[in-house]
Amino acid sequence: MKPSLARRAALRGLAAIAPVTALSACGFRLRGSTNLSFNTLFVQGAQTSPFVIALKRQVAATTSTRIAPDAKSAQAVFTLLSEAQTQTAQAYNADGTVAQYLLRYTVRFQLATPQGKILIAPTELTQTSNLSYSSSATLAKANEADLLYRGMREELVNRLMYQLAAVKVPN
Repeated sequence: MKPSLARRAALRGLAAIAPVTALSACGFRLRGSTNLSFNTLFVQGAQTSPFVIALKRQVAATTSTRIAPDAKSAQAVFTLLSEAQTQTAQAYNADGTVAQYLLRYTVRFQLATPQGKILIAPTELTQTSNLSYSSSATLAKANEADLLYRGMREELVNRLMYQLAAVKVPN
């Protein structure tokens, strides 16, 4: 190999390793499994709720906790008290038409033991996002709103998982 080719190969290798080193130095790590202090969880709420479906999927994918078929066979009972998606006009054009919406996704929940001991008191989590709007692209904006709501739902599930991981279930 010529010296310039060897130098290029060394620089390529260094360029490949540098981002990995920088990310690990700043504390970045991939989201791994979450350790929950309970082995079984019953999720109470509308079984067709997008939030309930996303929560069950996240628990199954990232924890060793099983979803229980009923509250009696669970160590913890998650209750979805309410779930709401709202869209509020936030800005208007000069002609008075809506130019931007504020999208809000809110869930209210609690966590208890099957015997009724409250582990997480009724808590509300909210995620917001802005949606610019144009009446000439109504269908595209409706699809964009759906994607934003889906992203907000996933973020709320992630935030909830952190709260569930902090709970210690009494034996």
